[in-house]
Amino acid sequence: MSGPAPDGTAEHPWASRELDDLTALTALTGLASAHGVRYHMTAGDPPPSEADDWLPADRLLTPGTPELDRLLTAEYESSGHRTAHAAALTLAAVYAGRVTAAAVLQWALDGTVWDVRPHNVLVRPGTHGIAGVRLRVPAVLTAPARGTATGTVTGAAADRRDAPGSPGVRGAPEASEGPGAPGEPDVPEASEVPAEPEAPGGPEAAEAPGPGGRSAALPALHEAVLHSHLLPLADALHRATRAGRRQLRGGVAHGCATALCAATRPGPAQLARRWREFTAPVPELARLGDVVEIAHADGSARLRYLRNTCCLFYTSAEAVRCASCCLTPREERVRAYAGRAGPTSR
Repeated sequence: MSGPAPDGTAEHPWASRELDDLTALTALTGLASAHGVRYHMTAGDPPPSEADDWLPADRLLTPGTPELDRLLTAEYESSGHRTAHAAALTLAAVYAGRVTAAAVLQWALDGTVWDVRPHNVLVRPGTHGIAGVRLRVPAVLTAPARGTATGTVTGAAADRRDAPGSPGVRGAPEASEGPGAPGEPDVPEASEVPAEPEAPGGPEAAEAPGPGGRSAALPALHEAVLHSHLLPLADALHRATRAGRRQLRGGVAHGCATALCAATRPGPAQLARRWREFTAPVPELARLGDVVEIAHADGSARLRYLRNTCCLFYTSAEAVRCASCCLTPREERVRAYAGRAGPTSR
């Protein structure tokens, strides 16, 4: 990828390395088998008989496209929402918690970054969420050689990249805004929690991934998940429905955090460190909630995310607050999570 993005910003120099079919199948199915269905992705374009069921993710980044309207309508109708901006807020959270979840968790586990940039992703709408995710080309992002100005995309990945409508990489997210719709509930931002220092030779050293390491791969993850995908989607939803940007980004933060909190390993302490590492370069997301380790009566523990913004799902036909809802006092949320069955509970 080279040259400026459509908004005039310089594209990041990351190369996309296509994986062979067996490697891709093993990695994609293994992640979902070990950690849950939310991490399941399928490689390749769908068969012609299913083509109409799938939406190109890059077509979701522009207000008014049939694809974005279809995705919003699916969430609006399946959840029984009363307003379009409420549907947009819940959609932001469920989309981030499903479409890019595998990329966030894989990075946390071994520093690998799946290429989930929107031109490479297809999504299938479902009931209150996303029913399926496809990588058109199973590939991972890798850093180019030191001193290289721009990265390259090879093979089938290059063909997809050059397809009409494939967006460039966006710049850094703009500053957070206040609520965008009258009556939209919100709470004051929480102060950012500083990262804990890592002891030399501790868990981080033992789990260090291959060349470059997890920290070196973080900019590629931010490009694939945030700057080219979820944040432009949030902006598109804002322009389409006038839902507040801060609340939409709260959904993005919630979905990315859920990608770690729902994992079965490593332990809560390690996953919390990964979350702080993920959000450190984007403090505007870090302020929108925080993760806590919850101890269960059976002695097990897991990580949970407590939101500082509201997705308005309680206004839907289900009329219930999310377990992480900021309208519920923090202590009550922690007690409710502690009363759940344990790590296997969703």
